[in-house]
Amino acid sequence: MIPGGPTGAALALLLGAFSSGTPAPQPVGIPADQGPGYALRESADRHRLLILWQGSEQVLGECQDRLLQRSQRRGLEVSVIERNCGATVDYATQVIVRGRNFEEPVAVLQGRPQIRVGWNGRRLQIVHSPLPREHVFRQLSRIAGIGISHVELGPAATPTARSTLEDSSRNYGAHGRALGLPDELLLRWAGWAQQASGLYRGDWGQWQGAAPYGDDPSGRQKIIEGMQYHAEYSDTPGG
Repeated sequence: MIPGGPTGAALALLLGAFSSGTPAPQPVGIPADQGPGYALRESADRHRLLILWQGSEQVLGECQDRLLQRSQRRGLEVSVIERNCGATVDYATQVIVRGRNFEEPVAVLQGRPQIRVGWNGRRLQIVHSPLPREHVFRQLSRIAGIGISHVELGPAATPTARSTLEDSSRNYGAHGRALGLPDELLLRWAGWAQQASGLYRGDWGQWQGAAPYGDDPSGRQKIIEGMQYHAEYSDTPGG
């Protein structure tokens, strides 16, 4: 075991043994208290966060997309997906428009609202169950010369229990500390998941940049609470 770092078996269990796709350049280096440090970088498709450790590269975080609806019209493809980027961030529902030379999310909603897309003449219409304003992260009104209408209809969406997200974030912080991973790595990882999900505000920073690394303030605080809990009640110091 490297002092201040996880065992090889523990790290393999946490990360999974996956080979990466073509990585994006400029990995972010993260020092460890003792022994070699780590480096993080995003895959080219932005669906994976890769970790370089002891000369090997593995997938640290990954987003999974579930296709809910797809339609095509006038050379455009419209997809509705449900994205899951890990335990520290809620589900994200996205409407993505693809053309010959572009791909753009035109709606990003927190949670799993009822949603459908259709066409009203030349306009793309997105209909979803009512959501609190803070759960709407993106709503474009036009793309590729096509107007977009956003309509709330039906019963309000059932939100993910706040306590569930908070508990997941605390457990993430505590378990990451228990494996000996540096705090900075855990916070950047959570920030990456937040950004990759699309449930992200610009003033939260960037996972590759300076603190607070792109995570939402509430989730970041719960992660830190989990780290502090482990430091207080465990004999093993955290990173």
